[in-house]
Amino acid sequence: MANHVYFNIDLSLDAGQTALVEKLGNSCETRNGEMEWLSYEVEKLPIYPVPYDEKDWYSWGCEQMGAKWVSVEDWNEHYISGHSAWSPPTPFVINLIQHIYNEVGGNPSAKMTYEDEFRNFIGVLEVWVDGADDVDWDYYEADGAELNETMEDWSGWDTSHPDFEWWEVQKAKNGKEYEPQEIIDEMVYGFFEDREVKVRHD
Repeated sequence: MANHVYFNIDLSLDAGQTALVEKLGNSCETRNGEMEWLSYEVEKLPIYPVPYDEKDWYSWGCEQMGAKWVSVEDWNEHYISGHSAWSPPTPFVINLIQHIYNEVGGNPSAKMTYEDEFRNFIGVLEVWVDGADDVDWDYYEADGAELNETMEDWSGWDTSHPDFEWWEVQKAKNGKEYEPQEIIDEMVYGFFEDREVKVRHD
């Protein structure tokens, strides 16, 4: 079973662009199961250079969306969130911004933050339209080992010890007590803001 990579995409758009994004969301909206859970079949959107290939869905998904499948649970004109298989949906975001620009112009941009469900890696993707009317992007990524090592250096904890408990208060080498899970969470969300791997406590 694939590791889930959870992602949140913030869109910076003008009025004409938000109307298009809302229309795209409505076009791929579907309801599943007895409870009719709302989801979005993003593979069927008209934003990809190569249209969806149901017979070769695995290769198509990896190339056009960035993962063999992408599950979107929340979509509005400024925000998209969900999870994907093994990797973040980087091409999906790039293709979306390219499609918005091609259809209505302007300067659409997006910021996606993402994290593997076991925090093997975390990252930030930024996509924008550059001065040459081309869509450009950059990304920043950190792996779980770097996060743990940074926290261990600061705290003196050994997270690899079989008796280590993430959810129990532990004494750090500064003499203060902290919950390790809270420390690592703050490191992740801080990285999403400034792209730096560091402890956010004194």
